[in-house]
Amino acid sequence: MTIDDLVGRWRLTAWTATDETGAVTMPFGAQPQGGVIYTAGGWMSGQLAADPRPNLATPIALAGSEAERAQAYSTYIAYSGEYRVEGDTVIHTLRMSLFPNWVGTEQRRTVELSGDRLVLSTPPTPVGDRVLVNALHWIRAE
Repeated sequence: MTIDDLVGRWRLTAWTATDETGAVTMPFGAQPQGGVIYTAGGWMSGQLAADPRPNLATPIALAGSEAERAQAYSTYIAYSGEYRVEGDTVIHTLRMSLFPNWVGTEQRRTVELSGDRLVLSTPPTPVGDRVLVNALHWIRAE
């Protein structure tokens, strides 16, 4: 696989999390929203959103109650930065992220590409008392 295989805009169709027993959950529900863009120059940007997401009681983006802002933060993931391809893995080097702890880190994703379908999977990741593999399922949008 090469960078050329990833270049373009992709629309999220599903996000699944599978634990070591094979149990599957959908962290952002059955119809999550999202997009990822890979440029030919090596930059990527990705966003995921639960569906539905409740509106805040204010029209001001940086306002709202603490509970409303916490709910909004908990139902959205966004990051961007450089990327490179190594074998069947894409490595995102994060320059910006809604989750500040990821800035400056590398996020590795195993790539499965079949025609206009793309699956990006995390390595097995401990989450509480379980180990999860998260898989983001995409379809090429352009």
